[in-house]
Amino acid sequence: MTPSRGGPSAAVVIVGNEVLSGKVRDENGPFLLERLRGAGVEARRLLTVADEIDEIVWALRSLRGEVDWILTTGGVGPTHDDVTVAGAAAALGRRVVRPEALAERVRRHVGAEVSEGLGRSIPEAALRLADVPEGAELLFQEGIWLPLIVVERIALFPGVPALCRLQFEALAPRLRGSPFTLRSVYVSSSEPEIAAALDAVADAHPSVALGSYPRFDSEADHRVKLTLESRDGTAVDRALRELLDRLPRGSVIRQE
Repeated sequence: MTPSRGGPSAAVVIVGNEVLSGKVRDENGPFLLERLRGAGVEARRLLTVADEIDEIVWALRSLRGEVDWILTTGGVGPTHDDVTVAGAAAALGRRVVRPEALAERVRRHVGAEVSEGLGRSIPEAALRLADVPEGAELLFQEGIWLPLIVVERIALFPGVPALCRLQFEALAPRLRGSPFTLRSVYVSSSEPEIAAALDAVADAHPSVALGSYPRFDSEADHRVKLTLESRDGTAVDRALRELLDRLPRGSVIRQE
């Protein structure tokens, strides 16, 4: 695969032992994928790796050259298992540095929290929040004092869902692609009954992603939901017309 295949592409990397162990349910992956799609950016990978520098290096080096953007989430913070910054720096062959302006920002913010807790000075470990890969760009967003770290189109998001959502707004203006056109068809036929029709439509319209999603619960009013999606709206319309022609007569319940 190569970047910019018909539009910008991205990969999302979830960093966290807690996700791999099942102790925490990932919320950031679905959020980022949804926002990327809404911005017209094709998500082509979703990976989850451990809080280990070697794992992060492997993921980033594997994905660079395949996609235009890589968004990581998790492992950004002051504790021992927050190693995403170090992993990104190692993957890019850069040093980890501590810009004084960012360090001072950390001192002011964390210092205020410490003062509220009747402490006298901030913990030295808190300054790890100011560590970034050398040459990184810092994007600030209203509502959060800590910046989003961006380096060579790798954006390092925190794992806390609320913070991840806030910081995404700082990156959003840079994620601009042609919007996707999506059409949905709900049918009463089963997948085996329409498989041949789907094969024919998929072969005839390779630029359109054709999805088939069966339902097996009694509450649904349909047996299969079909989706057609592409950046090319005209191609979607052509594929939709052929699909409707090939489906069993009377099987279409509704379209969206």
